[in-house]
Amino acid sequence: MAGNRWRFELFSLDFAVGALAFALIASYTLGSAGSDLGFAENLMLASRTSQALAYFAGCLFALGSMLLLAAIALLGLSFGFAIVTGSALVMLCALQFAGYRALYLGLAIGAALLTLIFQSMGVGGGEDTLPAASLPVLVRKPASSSRRSKGKQAPPGMKNSSKGILVALLSGLALGGSLVPFYSSMFGSFGLGAYAGLVLFCSGLLTATIFLDFCFMNIPIQGGSLGLSAYFKGSLPQHLLGLAGGVLCSAGILLLSLPFNFPAEAQPSHWAIAAAGLGGSLLAMALGLSLWRELAKSPGSVLRFLLVGALFLVVGIGAYALALDKTPPPPPSAVPQQAG
Repeated sequence: MAGNRWRFELFSLDFAVGALAFALIASYTLGSAGSDLGFAENLMLASRTSQALAYFAGCLFALGSMLLLAAIALLGLSFGFAIVTGSALVMLCALQFAGYRALYLGLAIGAALLTLIFQSMGVGGGEDTLPAASLPVLVRKPASSSRRSKGKQAPPGMKNSSKGILVALLSGLALGGSLVPFYSSMFGSFGLGAYAGLVLFCSGLLTATIFLDFCFMNIPIQGGSLGLSAYFKGSLPQHLLGLAGGVLCSAGILLLSLPFNFPAEAQPSHWAIAAAGLGGSLLAMALGLSLWRELAKSPGSVLRFLLVGALFLVVGIGAYALALDKTPPPPPSAVPQQAG
């Protein structure tokens, strides 16, 4: 929506600012109300380990979210979100692998790997019809240099399809790896809680985004190098869309975190949490196909690969949700004995 000429490096700055702004507003309003400990008290009482974990998770999330935007610029919403979510699911399952739920997690990993295989095959078959192929030359690749000597050609770069797959895989690993330390930082005796955890998480997100932007602007994934002045040339709607994206992301993370503070009997099913957290990628894929018609010019086989991969992604998300709902059996000493 921000436009083909608005690069993901520039969008990411507004995204991070919007995420932190929402986290601070929510923490000083909703997070400071009620009879329980407020945002400021939780922040002071939390251990240094919890604070470091939340900040580190935000930095890792910044890398993942920027690479996700780059993957979307190269592959489109449909393939970008599918590959990123499959890769993130593999990382999540690997980090939470445990004996009593190994069967479900193994099934989720297998389904996620099949997702990656089919989506990669679809991307390869649609190389010439990817959304990035129709972007303006100014965005898609750097302009040819007039100083280049005649008779010499620049070495061929990596194809958009190959580059997009690699970027999406790395994005999923970073996003999946950020969730476990983030949730570990919020709960427990010296945890931060949802609001304080979100503030530190978004602080790491903004700090890392500024640093990563400097790197990606000088060693770009897509297009030529950029200067900081390009950020100030954006229109007001482009900046507002970035801020809105950050607000929506921060609000979504908060809403997925708050249920863990509820009593056990009031917590929603892990099915609902997994469907909300990972199933959003299915909505993004549907929007890419319907609203932006990304594969309108692609061969029918490309769409079939995408849909088969999406089916395996649904299976993987369901298996991961089952793994979260699976609880270990009680120890023998906890089983009540019947009277003789």
